[in-house]
Amino acid sequence: MATTHIGRRGFLAGVAGAAAWSGWRAAFAGVGASARRPKPSDRINLGIIGCGTQAYANVPAFLRDERVQITVVCDPVLEAGGYSYDGKHPGGRKVFKEKVDAHYGNASCRMTADWREVVADPTVDAVVVITPDHWHALVAIAAMKAGKHVYCQKPMSLGVREGQEMVRVAKASGVTFQVGSQHRQDSSFRQAGELVASGYIGAVKYAEVGLPGANGGQWGHGRDTSRQARPGYFTKEGWDMWLGPSRHWENDAFIPAIHEPMCWRWNSRTGGGMITDWGAHWIDILQWTIGAERTGPVAVENMTTNLSDDPCLNWADKYAFDLVYADGFRAHVSDAARCGITWHGEKGDIFVDWTKIERPDFLKKWREKTDLKPGDKHFYRAANGHSHESDFIDGIYENRPIATDCEIGHRSISACHIANICERLRLAKLTWDPQAESFTGAHAEEANRLLETPHLNGWTL
Repeated sequence: MATTHIGRRGFLAGVAGAAAWSGWRAAFAGVGASARRPKPSDRINLGIIGCGTQAYANVPAFLRDERVQITVVCDPVLEAGGYSYDGKHPGGRKVFKEKVDAHYGNASCRMTADWREVVADPTVDAVVVITPDHWHALVAIAAMKAGKHVYCQKPMSLGVREGQEMVRVAKASGVTFQVGSQHRQDSSFRQAGELVASGYIGAVKYAEVGLPGANGGQWGHGRDTSRQARPGYFTKEGWDMWLGPSRHWENDAFIPAIHEPMCWRWNSRTGGGMITDWGAHWIDILQWTIGAERTGPVAVENMTTNLSDDPCLNWADKYAFDLVYADGFRAHVSDAARCGITWHGEKGDIFVDWTKIERPDFLKKWREKTDLKPGDKHFYRAANGHSHESDFIDGIYENRPIATDCEIGHRSISACHIANICERLRLAKLTWDPQAESFTGAHAEEANRLLETPHLNGWTL
């Protein structure tokens, strides 16, 4: 894309005077720069913010898209091991700079430890936010205010009020915003949704949603909650940047069970446990199918949980609850159910996960391309068989709706947040007003206080 190029030395010299956070806050205080819509002949300059496990999925997808040029990668870690679901892959900005350079056959990709450099760089058109959850809102909002299009991994936010502000800024700035709910591009989920929403299994008033449990002991990492000195791959500046708006532990301790790669999701300062981590996928598909993707449930009921008083691993690994919707539809969510979504209809059941769809015998021969009638529900399908990432790029070029915009992502994760609040308060039930986005009825006052996410260390929303 034709943009004014600022060399790295010149750019850093230009922002050096704004190193104090008050300067950065002023720079991003309002919705300023307008989002650029490139011509079809222009390439999109893309910045990657977060070079860990999920970057292994997103970065290759963007590298394959010839309309995109990854020009900068950002992570407070230069290089370290322990990433990915088996804990055996390296991560950090150096690792991904080398991957990008190898793909393009040059050494032009820049790297930085500070995401603010990426957001403030006028040569960057769009950013991919693949950080731990506690950074999503602040980075995405700053990027949108700077006129950058945003692809933000799920869970989109760490709390409901964060998500509301993200939606507000997305609408005000006019950027293209895609939430990384990539299962919407999966044909199994789309076809299951079309079958259920079009009435092929009759009336459906109940579904079961299975999420993982196994709090903290999976994905190549253990449950070591000892307080340690920060490891060598974190400089003091890098450690402070990684923690960002989350509270430091006593004596600024590094705790392997929550600070090693992949582990941050088990503590409420940086993640929301499995209810938000996988609920962001399955609840998103659930609400898409039942037509509630821009609203949400009206209650959380029948909450049971083994939540402990452990300050580190402080999300439950055993839980069950119901999400209840205004029309009476009920979804039972638990770690004990089969992982995926089971739709219970009058004429039979449909099960779907990210690998397959299981249908009743009378629908075994049903095919979307030939049997989906004009009057049926036709769910969104990315153009030209594009990936979720390339669908985001389509939206930038064409300035049109895409698979999972900011409001949809916010509503999906809000249903998970309100369940987590019910769990945190150890209540069996909370009622919710999806229009006002606040709790009502018994315990509403204490529950509404938990809609806000604390932002510390000088960082503000």
